[in-house]
Amino acid sequence: MNKDNSSMKMDPQLALRLLADGGVLVIAGVPEGTEFGIDLCAYTIGPDFRGVKMIPPGVHYVWCSSRGPYGDAAPRVGFVHFFHPNEIVVREWDHEVEELRPRRIAEPEVERDRIRKNLAQLERVLAPYDYRYVVQWKELTGSVTESCVDRCRPTEGTIRTNIELQSCPDADRPRGGAATGSISRRNAAARLLLDESELLPDLKPVEGTAPRFTTVPLRVPQDALPADVSRHALDCIDAIDKLLEGFETADGLIEELQLAYAFFLVGYSVESLAHWRKLLGLLAHSQTAVTKHKLTYMKYSEVLAHQLPHLPEELMVPGPHNTVYKDVRELLVNLHAGGLSVSAERLSKRLEKKLGWEFEGLLDEDPEDQPVVIELPEA
Repeated sequence: MNKDNSSMKMDPQLALRLLADGGVLVIAGVPEGTEFGIDLCAYTIGPDFRGVKMIPPGVHYVWCSSRGPYGDAAPRVGFVHFFHPNEIVVREWDHEVEELRPRRIAEPEVERDRIRKNLAQLERVLAPYDYRYVVQWKELTGSVTESCVDRCRPTEGTIRTNIELQSCPDADRPRGGAATGSISRRNAAARLLLDESELLPDLKPVEGTAPRFTTVPLRVPQDALPADVSRHALDCIDAIDKLLEGFETADGLIEELQLAYAFFLVGYSVESLAHWRKLLGLLAHSQTAVTKHKLTYMKYSEVLAHQLPHLPEELMVPGPHNTVYKDVRELLVNLHAGGLSVSAERLSKRLEKKLGWEFEGLLDEDPEDQPVVIELPEA
């Protein structure tokens, strides 16, 4: 994330073309001093700021963070929108909840037409989109389509750092329903000991506030037979096939991966990071999936090459306690074994350059996977 108040230099002819083709975001009533951002740039709103012009077509994330009387910042609240050429989007400040909302007027189309006709007079209060960071943003979101945006964003449209929760019966909790059957009842006490989430309050997201991502299958199905547990744990191809069946095409998965990471990177969405993390934890652990879905894994390795350098600092240090690093290492092993050594080398070299991650002995056999030799006492 960049916070850069320096001016952007641009060729005048290029600026005119971008102004003619780009989208416009108009915001009304936002208090001075509010933190405002679009994509990878953040600013502090001044007295004459009314929005952004020259927005390139594609997906963009807009957010605001109100400031308290002592300079403390509220969590980011934003929205995602897929801009079309020359599109005008209008938002207004909701003083009650301190966030941007869609304009509440009788004839919004009339207002947009009036803005379009008077755009030349409004230019002085519209900041130009900062094209110094457009390449990075395209690398992070270049595959995202408008249909993916419509499918994944919350139904209410607003994305918050943490989703709103409300009380609910235990059977309605997102992690699962009430136990059924004699075996489940007998194992209830054991589940309480093994899974601390069972002890959490009965809460579920408020309707319309959570991102609508695809459900990620478990690596080991809950109904798996004991003889199949090890097979699923070692190679979760069945779960990955089930995941891909949820998309019209395999590219849908790549789009969702990019959009979820953008929600986290710009909007600090905790749920979006958790979803991205679940997908990595699943996709990294199957050599069979790499062999079967080569093109998808080639694209996925390119996506990770651009995403991982933007990780939070606490996830940048490689080591046995960094689960992201461990999953990426496992993914690299399976890329090599599945016939995508070129993709593996490209990803590992970028991570070494950007993060200092080294993967020594990557293709050596893991000691944990080697057979255990037990010496029996002599008869």
